[in-house]
Amino acid sequence: MAAAVLSASGRRLLCTVARPAGSSELPVPIDHLRSLVRAGRLADIDAALAPHVTSHSVAAISALSSLGLPDRASVLLGTLRSPTAAHLNGLLAPLLRRRRLVGLVPSLPEAHPRDAATEAIHAKALCVASGAESAIHLLQRTSPPPSIQLFTSIIDSYYKQRQPHRAEQLWRQMVDEHGIIPDVPAHNVRITYKATSGTVEEVKELIRAMREDAGLRPDVVSYNGLMRAMARHGRVDEMLDVYRSLEEGSTAAAEADKLAPDCATYTCVVAALCKAGRWSEADDVFYEAMKRSKVADLGTVRTLVRGLRDAGKGRAARRVVVGLRKKFPARFDGPWKELEELAGLTGNEQDDDVEGDDDEQATPPPMSA
Repeated sequence: MAAAVLSASGRRLLCTVARPAGSSELPVPIDHLRSLVRAGRLADIDAALAPHVTSHSVAAISALSSLGLPDRASVLLGTLRSPTAAHLNGLLAPLLRRRRLVGLVPSLPEAHPRDAATEAIHAKALCVASGAESAIHLLQRTSPPPSIQLFTSIIDSYYKQRQPHRAEQLWRQMVDEHGIIPDVPAHNVRITYKATSGTVEEVKELIRAMREDAGLRPDVVSYNGLMRAMARHGRVDEMLDVYRSLEEGSTAAAEADKLAPDCATYTCVVAALCKAGRWSEADDVFYEAMKRSKVADLGTVRTLVRGLRDAGKGRAARRVVVGLRKKFPARFDGPWKELEELAGLTGNEQDDDVEGDDDEQATPPPMSA
């Protein structure tokens, strides 16, 4: 049985989102730690984190795990006098994004406190490594009883494996036998599946039922699913209407309500506009994302740059790459550097070097009277 697959995070420029300072915010920039990993300076990583372990222990463990250093994260966890489930989750959750490490999740510390999120992480790791069926035994535990997070993880994996009947069977078991009321993430796994395999009307009906029947407020994940369905069926203008409704509400209040566009939103919209050959609109949406320190995934940006270039908008293509390089200097490496060659850049240009209209599409000066 094919295992469930997570998003290819290695091909994505990570979103940088402004968050309020607090005890969960690691004072050491993750980009600095990442550069130390690339240089093999592991002792320097330990030294950089040491002053913050007491006050930011969860964030420090999570950072080490995110950097692909689960052994160091596990050692740090073992030094804590009173570790909590949050500490263990900080170690485990980042491993789900690394296929070569996800198999470690079921074998990592059993002695530490666990919560519903821990069980869901464990289930997702089993699903990714061996398929959803391998995690079913976790639902048979009676103490603690299976949580909605655990059910949702396995249901989501069945959908990803294209086994909707098995997913719906498990949904009914969750509701009818365990008396669990589905929450927003649970509804979203259904919406996400229909977004990739159903009709726009089916997705709209799921959102309607979620809002009117269940009394829940759809979030940006819900509307991302609707936009993906619209894009799949070529209903680009309708997709833009949904996007604009999110963009117009992208204020501090909307952020709190989880309705502001995220990286997945911009990936969907830019990709759909590129597919429709609407390059100028795709470029505009790309810059709306950049203003919010978000960006579409690498494949979508590559399509945008190539499309702008081939459509005679060479300067616009170069501005996209220079803008990314300027906005995310520490992360603009690896496959992202290949965009420079695609756009015809040498790697040394600044914004001023690519400003102005495209030679091929330059606007003529007004006629003098």
